[in-house]
Formats: sequence, structure tokens, C-alpha cells
Amino acid sequence: MHEAFIQAYFLKKDETIERVEQQEQLFVATIVKKTARTFRKVAYLKLTMNTEFTSPLPKKLTSYKFTPNAKRTLHETNDTIQQWLQQGWIVREIRYHTDGISVKEDYYRIGPAYIEAQQKSEQQQFAKQQQQMQALKQKAEKLALPELFQQAIEWNMLPEQWTMKKRMKYIEFCLAFYALSLQKELFDFKEIGAALHDTIGGSKVFDQEREVFLAQLEQSGIDPMLYGLVSIGKIVPIYFTGNVQNNVATYAIGAVHATTDNAVLTSPFTTTNTTLWLVENRAILTRIAVETEFLRQTNSCIVCLDGQIRSAHKQFIEQLLQSAIEQTIIWTDTDSAGITIAKYAAELVKGTVKIVGRDYELYHSIESFTAQEQEAHEQEQQLGGIEQWIKWM
Repeated sequence: MHEAFIQAYFLKKDETIERVEQQEQLFVATIVKKTARTFRKVAYLKLTMNTEFTSPLPKKLTSYKFTPNAKRTLHETNDTIQQWLQQGWIVREIRYHTDGISVKEDYYRIGPAYIEAQQKSEQQQFAKQQQQMQALKQKAEKLALPELFQQAIEWNMLPEQWTMKKRMKYIEFCLAFYALSLQKELFDFKEIGAALHDTIGGSKVFDQEREVFLAQLEQSGIDPMLYGLVSIGKIVPIYFTGNVQNNVATYAIGAVHATTDNAVLTSPFTTTNTTLWLVENRAILTRIAVETEFLRQTNSCIVCLDGQIRSAHKQFIEQLLQSAIEQTIIWTDTDSAGITIAKYAAELVKGTVKIVGRDYELYHSIESFTAQEQEAHEQEQQLGGIEQWIKWM
């Protein structure tokens, strides 16, 4: 009799098994509630007589997504339900009203065979994960990873909210990424998966986690572009206006221009402008871009960060800073995301930096900007005009 199973999954407070009877190759357990003032029948349980289970889990049963607390109505034939009951996959639970006679609920719950199958599956999954971890460890040792990559794949350094499966996939990604960087000077993001899995669809194996994994790499201090990543499998646009040029193109003030991550990597950009504006939102870029005379008089170049400093933006900005830039003005929203962007942007600047805060206040260091409590607002709320922009310069 599955007394321990019933106690673990079915009995509520003050409930106990009063008796167990055999009925049509099933056990029928009568559940009663006993207190100092109460003794009444509260439920019937119909479950298997078997104690050993060898049959495979019915595929049809998995669609009901049973959990230990789930109550299900089954849309199957009586023969199928009876078979599942006898094999121990499910338990029928009938709950009564306080009169102990009229039925309150009648449903099916997870059975002992199902629980055992889940436990075996979890054990097998754990053993498989341990084997995979060991294989990844051996691969990492064989690659002789540099210190940055060793730190990047340390288990405790990965986001707490990541599942074990996601953590192992990230470690696999890091190893595949580094291995490919040793083989090729330049490569596309999709080549990482393709090199790891020599099958149709292998190139897409990391697509779903692309943004997250690349962001985690950068957070670990690894710039993917420096290791040869030419493209992340999609075009990343960089919007700007100013006198900018590289080996294949020349851009002038008077319009908003766009380049890509691939162009930034393959042909460095330079500028003759002396003031670089780094703005978070496109609305600011498009507004200032039409003020051609202002741009010309102040010798300004403006780069839009599009709400996030990606590797492409970082590379582009660093290239421009090596030209004639004398000062950099950072202008973002003053919410938490905007302040984070301002911090990252300030880290790139080697010369004079100015940060625009709330109420047109100007700060001359990221420390003074972050030290001042900034009430959250968008750039567009204090867009200002030429007179204000000149004051900041």
C-alpha cells in the first residue's frame, strides 16, 4: 500500500487514512478528518495496487502537464483512464462536502508511477549535466583559456537568475567563441554555432541568447570585436551626423547618416570635428542635425547611442576620439538606464567630458553627475535650442 505516498501528496491537516479496500484491481482509500470535535469522511482515493513500475510514461498523458498539486479533468475513454489508474500514472481523488455524502470535487492527480518516472528523469538529467560539465572543463583546459575567459566562465560569476542549462550553454558558447577566434581572424556570429555543431541548423544554436551572451561577455571585460567578431548575425546601425570619413566613404553635416558594425570593424573612421556629442535618443540627433549652422560653427559631431552602448558604438566612438576631438558632451535620460549609459560613455572618453543633467545642469565629471540625485526624465523634456547647446560648450 502506498501509505507514504498518500501522506506526502494527498492528506491535509488532521486527515488520516481510515481504511483501504480492494476494488476492481485498484486500492480505494477512505480519508477521514479527525479532531477533538470532528470525525467525518472527507475523500476517497482510487490508486494502483502495483508497487513496481516499468512501463514507459504514456505520451498522451504528458499533454496534461501533471505536477504534484495539479488537479486535472481527463478527456480520455474510460478504458484509457482505467489503464492509467492501474499502471499508477494517475490517482482519482473524490472530495466530499462537510456532510461526508455529497461530492464536492472529482478529479485526477499525479500517481506514484508518474512521480517515480519524474525522479528517474531528474536523476538522469543531473547525471547528463555532470558529464557535460566535465566535458566542458576538459575542453577549457585543452584550450588553455586566457585569464579573462577563465573568469568569464566561472560559475559564481554568472547571473544568479540563469538556470543550470543556460549557464552551461553560455560556457559552451564562450569556449566555442574562443576556439573559433584562434582559427580565424574574422568571423560572423553564426559561425560560432556552425563550427560547434556540424549539422543543419547548427549556425542558429546560439541565436536565441545572442544579445544576452554577448552582453555578458562584454560585462566580463571581453570585447568580441577584438577577437574577430565581424558581425553578430544581424546589421547593427550606428546613426550620426558630422564631418566623418573612412577609406570607403565621406560624410558631411546637414543630414543624419548611418553606418554598420561591419564597416566600423573593417575600416576605421576619423573626424575633423573637435566636439563630440553622445546622445541617448534619436530624437535629439535628428533635432540637432537640422541645425547645420550650429554644427558648423561649433565644429560638432553627434553620435546616437540608441539606448545602449553596443560593441559597434564603442568601437566607432573610440575611433573618433583618436581624431581631432577635444571635448565630449554626454546627454542621456536621467533614469537609471540613462545614468548607466552615461557611465559607460564616460569610461570611453580620454579628454574633457561634460555630462548634461536635469534642469540644464552641466557636470564636468561622471562622479559629480552620479553624486547628484537626478530625478528621472527624458532628454526630450529639456531639449532646449541653439542658445542652450552653446552654453554647454
